[in-house]
Amino acid sequence: MGKVGLGHQYWVGKCLRGLFTGLITGALISLYSQTISLLTRLNQSLPFLVFLIPLGAVLTQYLFKVFGERYRNSTTSAIDEINNHKDHRNWAESQIPDTISPLMGLLAYLGASITHLVGASGGKEGAGVQIGLASASVVEHVEAWGNRRLGREHDNRSDYYLMCGAGAAFAALFNAPIAGVFFGTQLASPRATRLDAYLPVTISSFTAVLLSQAIGIHVLEIPLYLELEFSARNLFYVSLFAILTGLYSRLFCFVLHRIRDFFRKRVSSPYLVVLWPSLVLLLLSLATWPIFDTFRYNGLGGDLLYDIIIGRASQLDDLIKLALVAFTFAAGFVGGEVVPLIIVGAGFGMSMSHLFNVPLSPFAVLGSLGMLSGGTNLPIVCFALGLELFGYREPCLLFIMVTLSFVASGHSGIYSHQRLPYR
Repeated sequence: MGKVGLGHQYWVGKCLRGLFTGLITGALISLYSQTISLLTRLNQSLPFLVFLIPLGAVLTQYLFKVFGERYRNSTTSAIDEINNHKDHRNWAESQIPDTISPLMGLLAYLGASITHLVGASGGKEGAGVQIGLASASVVEHVEAWGNRRLGREHDNRSDYYLMCGAGAAFAALFNAPIAGVFFGTQLASPRATRLDAYLPVTISSFTAVLLSQAIGIHVLEIPLYLELEFSARNLFYVSLFAILTGLYSRLFCFVLHRIRDFFRKRVSSPYLVVLWPSLVLLLLSLATWPIFDTFRYNGLGGDLLYDIIIGRASQLDDLIKLALVAFTFAAGFVGGEVVPLIIVGAGFGMSMSHLFNVPLSPFAVLGSLGMLSGGTNLPIVCFALGLELFGYREPCLLFIMVTLSFVASGHSGIYSHQRLPYR
């Protein structure tokens, strides 16, 4: 009977961890997403705010200089903690208390808000995941405090909390609970799914999505589009396209890292190192205005994604977006690379559809998911996201797309310190 009781306590504890993490994360992500949506509309209605890009870069740098540069790499710290948790059973030995904290979540929120207010070309999911990680740390601290008050030993399972927080945030941001479960359990180590964390991460992801839906959350709007039917011809085309997309995602990561490193190696001042690339970003943004009469490549880019899928875009959209994204992150802006990967991949798919002589919209959708798979090294997450967010109903071609793109992308990726299958 004693073992049965302990078993019940173990599973109940997992469920409660997932539930409370999902509730807090869902509420905070809803607030965060609505803030980004409001600031995006404000930037679009006041185009002159783009001239504040250099100021935004310096202000973001100032925030992290004052409160701690370590908070910039909090997602990497979380990945290390999940992967190395067995070596950090003592809370005092873990790096989490100094890195994953409410202050980190607040800095991510403020940094992303600055990014979208001034119109830098960034996403929102990177900061959103950091907010989810911060939420998880709060629940972890409350549990530890409660155990101390009750005189009980605290079972430090920060890895469960971090997976719950990351999964819930991703799920809420994209209204995709299944993708959130896979994201939380595979983010740190795509070579193996953390089945031991499936229950709490599932509860946290679905809870966060249900709560964010009830509160009201802004997600990417995907238009209606045609789909490719499964056939030998389409399978061949999609396979070849997937390999090209994986190579393009490798180029995406290469460009982002090289441009950032270019300024870091040549500029020693902590503020000039972000000011120079921000000035280039401003000039590139101003160069697009006479052509389109709008800063369509700045900000989150949801409207640009919509236009690409319905065929109302140009052949150079992916390259222009890639250039602006590279200088955005070289300038130290906060946000995320997931949505930029989706948009660049959609633009690439639009261009390749003409080469393969296939309908534009399905290649744009497949390109966005393949690009994301190669950039994140998370093909199963992207497969689920294709079903949930994009509503892609032909699973075979979608699966081939995300799988081959992941393989072709090699060691590159936006998440450092991941444990990949071939390392």
